[in-house]
Amino acid sequence: MISVRFSVATLCAVACLFILGIQTTHAQDSAGITLIPATIEEAADPGSSLTQTLKVTNESDVDKEYFLYTKNIRGVNAGGAPLFAEEGSEETGFELTDWLTIQTEPLKVPAFSTVELPITINVPGDATPGSHFGGVFVSVEPPKLREIGAGVGYEVASIISIRISGDIIDTARVRSFSTDKLLYGTKDVGFTARIENQGNILIRPRGPLTVTSVFGGKPEVMTVNENLAGVFPGTARDINFTWSSEGFGFGKYEAVLALAYDGKEGQKTIDATVIFWVFPIKVMVGILFAIVVVVLLGYVLTRYYINQAIMRSAGGHRIVPTRYRRQVGISRFAFISTAILATIILFLLVVLIFSA
Repeated sequence: MISVRFSVATLCAVACLFILGIQTTHAQDSAGITLIPATIEEAADPGSSLTQTLKVTNESDVDKEYFLYTKNIRGVNAGGAPLFAEEGSEETGFELTDWLTIQTEPLKVPAFSTVELPITINVPGDATPGSHFGGVFVSVEPPKLREIGAGVGYEVASIISIRISGDIIDTARVRSFSTDKLLYGTKDVGFTARIENQGNILIRPRGPLTVTSVFGGKPEVMTVNENLAGVFPGTARDINFTWSSEGFGFGKYEAVLALAYDGKEGQKTIDATVIFWVFPIKVMVGILFAIVVVVLLGYVLTRYYINQAIMRSAGGHRIVPTRYRRQVGISRFAFISTAILATIILFLLVVLIFSA
């Protein structure tokens, strides 16, 4: 009887968890929003007007009402994600939202449906040249509710970048280019290039990294920033990447970075160089150990040959070691230590000569 009651209770508990699990999954899926395109990049003249269309998709199985609002972008963080300006924050000169016209009433989207959202960009006649940035947000809650920290729903944004013609400044530089270490055991090297955008337009530097060994051979090439990560005007951004190569590596290597980006009169380039070393310590220690073994073996064989020669010259009588050491003037231990030390020094000198 007890086992039957236990089985019934267990089944009821499992059924409850199953139902709760379905409800939880359903609640999470009910908030899905998709906004396309994620980014818009256009060029415009002062006084012109542009029209774009965003597509808002309700991925849930219930009708939804979404709220629309805009924010300017004041910069990017270390990872390249945009930093949105809060209301009343200091202006940067790259604002855009005052030019945007979108509907003010909530957007109603049926379940599993897509609704087109037209937006108009009215560029003022006195717009400053260069790039201007902003975001159009679609949220399940009013923006005021999110500002006071009471919002717990979802929001998505489409990033808009408009380049205004005029006095474009397209200056950039590689502020620093370095490896995460100076010495590596294998050809697996991490690089960081800090790109500084000194102009007033968004740039997306991309180009080859060429790695050459001091011993020559065919240079190895890889492409940096293939996903075209952008650098915000007036900021610096770190671009991290890794160069990996098969095969044995040894000695000094030179890495040359050459990046290109679109300027006002075509592509412009920036470059930098860094030196790093590859020294396979495990392999070198093995080689050094083998050399020491060979030296010791040579010493033992040489000593054996000398002793045999002395015994033959002495008529087959063995000379006492203390007497021999007194004749030679150096102990066996000192001789072995000196030979090993000389071998190590010679080995290090050869390594330095070939790596210089």
